[in-house]
Amino acid sequence: MIRLALTFLFATALLASAQDVLLLKNGSRRAGEIISADDSTIRLRVSLASPSAPTSRAGSAAATIGIPRADVESIEFQADPERDDRLRSATPNRLYEVENEWKRTQPWISFPRSPAGSIGCKLGELMLLTKDPAKATASLELFELIEKQSWSDQDKARAKQGRLRAMVATGRAAEAIDQAKLLAAESEDPEILIEANYIMAQAAERDLKAFLEENPRWEQDPHVIDTRHELYNRVLELYLYPSLFHGSDDIRSARGLWGAVSVYRASKQVPLAIETARDITVLHPATTEAKLSQEFLASLKPEELASDFEADARKELEEGMTKSPAPTPEPSPEPESTKPETKKKKKT
Repeated sequence: MIRLALTFLFATALLASAQDVLLLKNGSRRAGEIISADDSTIRLRVSLASPSAPTSRAGSAAATIGIPRADVESIEFQADPERDDRLRSATPNRLYEVENEWKRTQPWISFPRSPAGSIGCKLGELMLLTKDPAKATASLELFELIEKQSWSDQDKARAKQGRLRAMVATGRAAEAIDQAKLLAAESEDPEILIEANYIMAQAAERDLKAFLEENPRWEQDPHVIDTRHELYNRVLELYLYPSLFHGSDDIRSARGLWGAVSVYRASKQVPLAIETARDITVLHPATTEAKLSQEFLASLKPEELASDFEADARKELEEGMTKSPAPTPEPSPEPESTKPETKKKKKT
């Protein structure tokens, strides 16, 4: 009985604490549910003792009060795990729902611990996935706003990555590349570095493909061979950066590896494309790129799939080691004392 009572009291305490808490500049606290705000006033639904008052969602009597925004030092926002789960799994067909969540939380974007910046970034990312030019423009404006106003450095960094992608989507690729180069040179944030490298990789891939179209027989032209190698090595270096240095980041590593598959296919290196696609399906099976890799592999002929680039390379290496004779050690020089003396002939 005592255990049951304690359990009930604990659950009641959790329910009571699941509120937004306004910390006022005079040191007091006001707990309730924030329902709206403008530039001057925050409206808070608070519980009342009177049973005749309107009932809140929690079942207790409630009323709405206004608190001057200038009196608020900070806000402890109520945790909402269900909302967070919905946002994590949201797809473009739920854009309207995420947009409504953003409008509700936007007034708090500059308040510490506010989820507004994170919600806004998710909205911008979903807008980009629609491939709609108008929504791409709206996402660019949204990311720029979050960069300027969010309290969270993490949200600002995420918005910075989104802004680069939005610039490419709105036809400002050259400007995005210039900014990506600056970010790659100045930033130490791994996520920003990954995104900046990806933007540059896309540009480098375009340059390589344009080169290959203009020089289909580049391997026979000594004047352009070095250019091809420079372009090829550069784009792979950028695409493979996340998988080499941040392999636990499934989404970005798979995205970079899929970019490498595109480069190998354009370069007519099908065995390398096959092996990289297989790596994606094994290392990052839950990603979109894993599905694309499976579709690519399914489109190939059986004789193409029969090739195993890694096994062939190992076999070639082993054969080379067995065929190469062991180097014969050079004889060590004899000590001076053991060398036979030769007599000089006298001139006649």
